[in-house]
Amino acid sequence: MTVGESSRTRRPLEVLAPVLGLLYTVLIFVVVIIQIATQPGGLPSFIFIFLPFLALFLGAAFGIWKRSRIGYIVSIAVSVIFILLEGAIAVEALSNPSAFFMFFVVVTVESALFITVIYSILGLRSVWRKGAFAGIPRTMARSSVFVLFGVGFILGGLVIGALAGATQARLLANSGTSADIVIVQGASNQGNGKFFAPSNFTAKVGQSVTWANKDGATHTATNAPGTLFDKTLASGDTFTFTFTQPGTYQYYCTLHPWMKGTIVVTSG
Repeated sequence: MTVGESSRTRRPLEVLAPVLGLLYTVLIFVVVIIQIATQPGGLPSFIFIFLPFLALFLGAAFGIWKRSRIGYIVSIAVSVIFILLEGAIAVEALSNPSAFFMFFVVVTVESALFITVIYSILGLRSVWRKGAFAGIPRTMARSSVFVLFGVGFILGGLVIGALAGATQARLLANSGTSADIVIVQGASNQGNGKFFAPSNFTAKVGQSVTWANKDGATHTATNAPGTLFDKTLASGDTFTFTFTQPGTYQYYCTLHPWMKGTIVVTSG
């Protein structure tokens, strides 16, 4: 194979960057689904909204590898839509670096999709003008700046997040707050496996029960069924409720419905 033939068969960044970005997103999403599926409660309903994106991401990656216009168009569209749909999850994860797994997922996936959109636009422009890539474009050095910037942002964000998360977790763990039930670190992540500690608590009639939120995210302690108590707890907050009737009281977090607990109140 001659040098000229080799340059024509190699894929430029306008192909490699979006293909790798799309495949990375699919891989991470599959890992998240597997992690959540192995925990009690099964998959939350919102997960199924994202499932069609897996097929679209794979189809777009295949189209881009074949240097197809439709591949680039689908890549741009689904990446932007996915970023917007993930917005609420991203805000919560970025505000709670102590739950490092979700923080890692959001930082890397959002950055990968941002790079995917940029290079998909560049690739679509090249294909639209020329019909196909003539080889590695002369502007490769300049276009590689986006990749370098994206990788630098990811690495910097992960380092800062790890440091901030460790500091946040240490401060919350050592806050000295006395409580009967603790909302644990990482409770907002369904894959955490542990949310309220203890998840089953026994009290007596007339006894006050105190919850303390030692997670970096906001949660609620909400009686269900019923409206006996419903309290929102920001990070570091506590909530105390006095039970006056014996019985079994179920409660959960309205923001993260997989977080459930039980309080059994006895008469003596």
